[in-house]
Amino acid sequence: MEQGQRLRLKLADGSEFEAQGSTEFIRAERAEFMSSPRPQAPAAAGSGSLRPQPRAGQEPEIAWEAMIERKGHDIHLRAKLPGDRPQKDACLVLLAASQKLLHQPKPTAAQLAKWLRVSGYPVQRMDRALQEAIAQGELLSSGSRRARRYELTGPGRIKAFLLAHALAAAINGPA
Repeated sequence: MEQGQRLRLKLADGSEFEAQGSTEFIRAERAEFMSSPRPQAPAAAGSGSLRPQPRAGQEPEIAWEAMIERKGHDIHLRAKLPGDRPQKDACLVLLAASQKLLHQPKPTAAQLAKWLRVSGYPVQRMDRALQEAIAQGELLSSGSRRARRYELTGPGRIKAFLLAHALAAAINGPA
C-alpha cells in the first residue's frame, strides 16, 4: 500500500494549494490548479510610487550601474544614502549589489568594511555597525572574527531593494 503524500504551495501572488493522497492524484490536482486563472494583484495606487513593482516571481528592476561603481571584485556606492541609519542601509544595499553584480551572496566583514570606507562611510567594526540589522532579522552572520560573513535575509533583501531603488531614483530622477 502506497503512503499518502502531501503537498502545500504558496505562490507569490498569494494563491495557496494543498493536496493529500497518492502521487498521481497530487500531480493531477496541482496541474489543474496551476492551469486555472488566478486574480491579478491590485496595482499600487498612484503611478508616481518610488517603490518597485515587480511581477510575481521576479525581482524589481534596479539601475545598479547608476548607483554602484565596480572595479574588479570591489564595489562602492556613488552617492550616500539619506536617513537616520545610513551606514546600516548602505551595508544592505552593498550586500544586495554584491549578490547581484559580483554573484557573491556572503562577502566577508573585511570586504564589506572596505566597500563602506570607499563609499564614504567611516567604519571601525562591522559587528557593531550591523548589530541592529542582525537583531531586526535583516542580516545573518556566520563565522567569527576576520572570517565573519554577512548575508541578507528575506526581509533584509526587500529593504535593500527598496533602498537601492530609492537611491537610483535620486541619482537618475524618477522614471
